[in-house]
Amino acid sequence: MIQTIGIGEVLSEMCQPSNVFTIEYRKVDGNYGKKERCVLVRGSNNDLSERKKMNRNGLLLLREVGGKHDFSVYIDLLVSFNGTEIDFHK
Repeated sequence: MIQTIGIGEVLSEMCQPSNVFTIEYRKVDGNYGKKERCVLVRGSNNDLSERKKMNRNGLLLLREVGGKHDFSVYIDLLVSFNGTEIDFHK
């Protein structure tokens, strides 16, 4: 049996302050990408506010640790979180 994690748990863990994680995702063109040592770019210190923004636009604004550029990933295109497959029905 494959171990999976629910998308709600993924988003909750991403919102934890200073939480560093690895994600795999599908790009809009169908290719796959992987980013290691990412953090959520926070506009405020309010976790609830951040979750509402994510749910409204469907995008995660992320940055690789030590990187200077932000990047966006669609929540619906996430494939795995810290090596664990994401189950959107869990």
